[in-house]
Amino acid sequence: MSHSHSDRRGRGGPGTALLAGACCLGAVTYAVFVGPSMLPPQDVEAANASSPEVLGSVIEPSAEEPETRAPVGSLRVQVIDRHHAWVQTLECEGDPEGDPQACAALAEAAEGTAGDPTASVPPEDEEEIDPEDDPGADTLFAEVRDGTVCTDKVYGPQQAVIEGTWEGREIDTTLSRRGSCEEARWQRLTSVTDRFENE
Repeated sequence: MSHSHSDRRGRGGPGTALLAGACCLGAVTYAVFVGPSMLPPQDVEAANASSPEVLGSVIEPSAEEPETRAPVGSLRVQVIDRHHAWVQTLECEGDPEGDPQACAALAEAAEGTAGDPTASVPPEDEEEIDPEDDPGADTLFAEVRDGTVCTDKVYGPQQAVIEGTWEGREIDTTLSRRGSCEEARWQRLTSVTDRFENE
């Protein structure tokens, strides 16, 4: 390697100097203009440090959330899945700590049925509903209302029959996974159509 060649490698050209200068200028600009905007305003820190009563007036004690009532019901579920079939019973006695987890899952599904067209109560049954009762209990197992727009897609071969009582209502319904509306019902009720242990 010649002496002149090694000298050229050791020194940076004017392009390198310009690039380094641009980087330094960018860093200084960022520190001057953007950096201070990321710091909290001084007067806010002072107000928080010097007057704790300000926080007390803004933060109100949270109201206690209403206690969710555990559901009461007894359901017998028969499920057929291709070449397999099983029967299971779900007993919910209104004890959130002692009841099987499927009871709480059904109660949560019932709360989510508001506004779901696949969970609407037929008009002939609407007058039987007591407004004081939880409407989710009436819509949780409701069958798809005639005239509801659904797709014809088949989501699975599974079928189920659910019988019994739930929140004082007699339940006798059949589920399948044929069509989008029936699939929505199936997904809403997977806590009882999936295998579970009734402890």
